[in-house]
Amino acid sequence: MEEEKISGRPHPAVLKATRSASQAVITHYALMSGQRLAHFFRNSVQSRNWMTVREPQEPRKVVEMVLREVHAFDAQLAGILGDPRKPKGSGDHQRRTLSRFKNSMELEMERLWAKKLQVFAPIPFNRNGAIVGILRIAFKALFEYMREETFGKFGLQQIQVDCAFIGEIVRDFVDADDASVLDSLLDEVVTSAQMRCVDPVLMDSSVVEARCDEKKKKFRFE
Repeated sequence: MEEEKISGRPHPAVLKATRSASQAVITHYALMSGQRLAHFFRNSVQSRNWMTVREPQEPRKVVEMVLREVHAFDAQLAGILGDPRKPKGSGDHQRRTLSRFKNSMELEMERLWAKKLQVFAPIPFNRNGAIVGILRIAFKALFEYMREETFGKFGLQQIQVDCAFIGEIVRDFVDADDASVLDSLLDEVVTSAQMRCVDPVLMDSSVVEARCDEKKKKFRFE
């Protein structure tokens, strides 16, 4: 007993309780933050008539708001957890711009894959894991909002441009494997809008890339 007191080592039960409390805190943070982003998405989707949208020239303002929030969450988590984000080069990822209407088999495979993604999966106790958890919640909520709307061609294309820009920017905040999971959720959002569109013609990928590139030149987190 005397040796245990001298060593100063925490009791295993104390360590377990501390880890559990820390995990609960980071999970709650991710849940609240994800719901905050979902609220932004909900207001932006429900306040617009998607049948009368004009041809999109750039991502909507809500996209900028969401990305700035993600940047703020990232900075907070880096400070709290001592886990700063490592800068990534422009060649570290590939663009994914959904540019064609998918056939029934592809849509079914995508739906089945999306069902396997655990939106409320346990949040790893690190910056990357928390950011991924936040975005999973927000993107899955956005998918649900798509199911409540009816889209014209340009409304669908606006969602396509929004998702392409979000997907490209958030890749700088997460690991490559996690970025692929988020890409799948964003693809699901666009696919859902396709299914609710009266004229489901997607914008050509080269045009989407050009619109996103132009926005990146002007976009700032601050």
